[in-house]
Amino acid sequence: MTFIENTLIDYFGSNEMCLALILKNHGERLQVQGADGKVSRINQKLVLAEYGKLEKDPLQQLPEILLAIQEKQAEIDLPLLWEELLPKAGAKLDLCELSKCYFGNANKHELSALARALLEDSLLFQRQGQQFILRSREEVAELEELRRQRAERAARKERQKLWLQQTIGRADAPPETIPEEAEILLQHCHEYLFNGFNSDSINLLNEVFPKRPVRHSALDLLKICRRLPQNADEFLLANGIHAGFSAEVTRKAEEIAAQDQSRAAWQQGLDLSDKFIFSIDDPETEEIDDALSFRREGNRRFVGIHLAAPINFVQKGDLLDEVAAERPLSLYLPSSTVTMFPPQISCALASLQEGCLRPTLSFEVELNEQGEILDWSLQAAKLKVNKRLSFDQVDLALQNPPQDQLSETLHELLALANQLCQKREEDGAVSLNRPELKIRVRDGEICVSEENQESDSHQIVRECMVLANYLAAKYALRNEIPIIYRVQDPSSEPVRSLKGYDPLEFELMVRKMKRTRLSTYPQPHFGLGLDLYTQVSAPIRRYADLVIQRQLAAKLQNEKIPYTQEELFAVLDNVEKTAMRNRGLEREAKRHWLLEYLRREYMQKEIEATVVRQEGSLVLAELDRFYERGVVMTRERPQLGERLKVRIIEANPQTGRLGMEMA
Repeated sequence: MTFIENTLIDYFGSNEMCLALILKNHGERLQVQGADGKVSRINQKLVLAEYGKLEKDPLQQLPEILLAIQEKQAEIDLPLLWEELLPKAGAKLDLCELSKCYFGNANKHELSALARALLEDSLLFQRQGQQFILRSREEVAELEELRRQRAERAARKERQKLWLQQTIGRADAPPETIPEEAEILLQHCHEYLFNGFNSDSINLLNEVFPKRPVRHSALDLLKICRRLPQNADEFLLANGIHAGFSAEVTRKAEEIAAQDQSRAAWQQGLDLSDKFIFSIDDPETEEIDDALSFRREGNRRFVGIHLAAPINFVQKGDLLDEVAAERPLSLYLPSSTVTMFPPQISCALASLQEGCLRPTLSFEVELNEQGEILDWSLQAAKLKVNKRLSFDQVDLALQNPPQDQLSETLHELLALANQLCQKREEDGAVSLNRPELKIRVRDGEICVSEENQESDSHQIVRECMVLANYLAAKYALRNEIPIIYRVQDPSSEPVRSLKGYDPLEFELMVRKMKRTRLSTYPQPHFGLGLDLYTQVSAPIRRYADLVIQRQLAAKLQNEKIPYTQEELFAVLDNVEKTAMRNRGLEREAKRHWLLEYLRREYMQKEIEATVVRQEGSLVLAELDRFYERGVVMTRERPQLGERLKVRIIEANPQTGRLGMEMA
C-alpha cells in the first residue's frame, strides 16, 4: 500500500486505535499528526484502514469520521460474535475475517469500529499484533475470576485507605470497632516494627501518608488502636532497631551454649585459672569482655590484660556472625540494651563472668618502675575471674591506703595507668573528655545521674585497654597479619589537653581535631599519642573488634588468616557505616529521654548555662549538670563563654528541640 500526504489513516497505537493525518512518507515509517495536533512517527505495518486524501481542513474532518466509526461500534455485539466463533477457540483471526463474519463485509468504518470494540473489551478476544486470539470458555471464566479478584482487592484497598485516614491522627479515643479488613493492617504493622517484615500494608501506609516516616505511621496506628505492647520501646521501633533475635538465631545460640565445652578447642590454651583475675565494670553490665591481673617481681611489674574470645563460639560466615555484622554494635539505651549477640553468647558463654572458666586472648606486659614496656606477649588462654568489681568499689578502695592484696593491686595499677597516660601525653596525646550522664528509664520513671568517666577506676580500665589495642596493632605488624588500623591525622591548629571540663574550651578544641579513619597501613593516632593503633578490646560488643581478633587468633593457632586485606577493609568499612549510624541512634535516644526528663522536672525553673556558640541571632548555650545544648531566646548579645541564668521554655523529645529564655 502506498501512502501519500494528507491521507487520513486509522492505525494501531499501544492500547488504542488512532486516527491521524499523514504529513510525510519516509518509506517504512510515516510522520503523522493526530486530532490533538501531536506529531509522531509510526511503522506502516500498524495502519489498519485508509480514509483517503482530504481536501478541506483535515483536522476539522477527524471528529466527523470518528463519530461515524463510534456509531458503527455501538452496533457491535462482541459476545454474539464470540459465541458464533467459539468452535475456533485458540485460533488467530485477523480483523478482515472477523468483520466479514459479523458484518458480512470489511470496509474501513467496520474495520475501525471492530478494532476499537475488541481493544476496549479484551475479555473474549486477546490481541496479538493486528490479529486477535479467540479465548475458550474456560479461559474467559478464569480471566473473569481474576478480574473479580483484582476489583475486590482494589475496593478493599480503598476501604483500608479511608480507614487509615480516619484513624491515624485520632487523639481522643481508639476506634469503637476495628473492621476485619483493618486487622491485617495492624498485624502487618506489628510484624514490620518488631521483626522488620515488609508487606503491601506497609506500602499502603506510605501511600496514604507519604510525608511521614512509615515507621512513625505504623507506630501511631498501633498506639491509637491499643495494640502496642506495654513494654515496647517506642524509640527502638521508630528507628528500626530490633532488640530481639529470630527464633532461628536463638535456637542456634542455645545449641552452642548446650554443647559440652570441656571438649572445646579453647581448653588447650594457656591455663591461667590459678591466677587472681578481676574485672571492673558497671554493676548492671552483663557483657563483660575484659579482665585484669597484676603481679610484682622486684622492680618489674607484670600486667595481665585478658579479653573475652567469642571467636571460639562464633565462626566467620555462620548464622550468628551474619547477625552480628548486621547489628555491629551493642546499644546501651536508657530504656533497654540491644546486644550484638544473643544473650546466651554475649551475656553468658563468652562473657567473663565471675567464677566461670572462659576462653580469652591474653596480653602479659612487663614494665619497669618508669612505666616503660620491657617485654610483652599475646596468647590464647583460659581463666576464671575471681572477683567482679564495680567502678564505685574500685574508687572507694583507692581513696584509702592499701588494706589487702586486692587494694594494693589497684593502687599499683592506678600508678601505672597514670604513668602510661603521662607518657602518651608527652608523645602528643590530647585528652578531651566531656562528662557523661547515665540515663535509665524503668517503668516510665527516668533517672538521670552523672557518670564520672575521669575517676581513678575508669583511668585504670581506659589505659589498660588502650595498651592492649596498641600491642595488638604491634603484634599484627610484627607478624605481617592483615588488620585495619585506627588512624587520626594531626590537627592543623594547636590543640591542648583539658584538665576539668569547660564547655567553650571543649567546643573549641574538638573542632580542631581531625576525624579518626580506617587504614590498611599502620599510621599514627594523633589523639592517643601512639604510632599505631587498632581495636580488639570489646569483641562481644563491637563487630570490628571481633574481626580483628580472628586475624590475631589465627596466627596464634598457626591457622590460615581468615580475611585478606581487601576482604577485611570491605567488611569493616561496611560495618563502620552501620556502627556510626547506631552510635548516632544511641546519642539520639539519650537526648530523647533527657529532654523528656527536663520537660517533666525542669520547665520554667532557673538553671545556669554557658554560651558555646553564636551564629547570627542564634545563641546556643549548654546547661550545667545536664551538658545539653539548646537555643536561648534573647535579644541580648551575650559573649562566648558567658555564664547565663536561664529558664527552660521548651523541651520536646519528638523534635529534639530545647529552648530557653533569660531568667
